[in-house]
Amino acid sequence: MKTIVTELYDYGCWANDRILAVASKLDAEQLGRKLTKGADPILQTFGHLVSADVRWLARWRGEMAPALSAADYPSLDAVRQGWKEHYLVRRAYIASMDEATLLEDMLWVRDQGSVKLPRWQAMVHCANHGTQHRSEIAAMLTDLGHSPGNMDMVIYYLDMARRS
Repeated sequence: MKTIVTELYDYGCWANDRILAVASKLDAEQLGRKLTKGADPILQTFGHLVSADVRWLARWRGEMAPALSAADYPSLDAVRQGWKEHYLVRRAYIASMDEATLLEDMLWVRDQGSVKLPRWQAMVHCANHGTQHRSEIAAMLTDLGHSPGNMDMVIYYLDMARRS
């Protein structure tokens, strides 16, 4: 299970970097424009992703989730820096885990009431959450004429195989 969790997050880092590179071609107006009904603008979605990643890591570790929001990441540079710092801490945390830690229940404190769930489920949720919002960003980038191309996990695996 640890290998799967590790690979989900390695893929997420690869996909985030790839989609950020494409988004860097946009101007401020395009990054802030609402393009898709039900989805936030591109920059706001990136900020949401970083803040959610940071909050979920705190929860996995049994800490109080910091009060972060998309507004804490007002530029793509801020998003990049936020993820750069976060990736190091998250990688170390995942590397320190064993199967028993992944299976342990963790407490998710919510406004609607606290719930316990296995840590691995919370971790897979967070990885999947990133995939959902990257797909929204990819669709908006495509609408603006800047498709990020195929972001399938198998493309990540092929890319990693080429690099080794």
